[in-house]
Amino acid sequence: MARSLLVIILWLGFSFSGPVLSQSSQPSWQVLSLQQKEVLAPLAQEWDKMDPAKKKNWLAIAKRYPKMTAAEQHRTQLQMRDWYSLTPEQRELVREKYKTINKLPPDKRNEIKQKWREYEQTPEDQRGQK
Repeated sequence: MARSLLVIILWLGFSFSGPVLSQSSQPSWQVLSLQQKEVLAPLAQEWDKMDPAKKKNWLAIAKRYPKMTAAEQHRTQLQMRDWYSLTPEQRELVREKYKTINKLPPDKRNEIKQKWREYEQTPEDQRGQK
């Protein structure tokens, strides 16, 4: 659970730094393109309940998705699934931790990013052993 929260916290910081769509982009699941539905499939059940700002962020990710490497695409899909498997309380905890990390001085944030990169390079079966 702690590992999942860390993954999501760091992913939030890296994923939502890209461009977003205009405020008027609030499509329902039914009107999404086939490509958008394929990319955003882990969010299908939640999509129509999401607020417009979150939809915009996810649509921006879906737009960048075809340019991602296969590994990035796979990671994005897993992160979407993991995020929406959390309870609302767990999501709020992740958001609060993200805000805390975001308030750190740049050198501390860079240190966390470096540790995250090292963690990502560690084989999954060895990640909890350090």
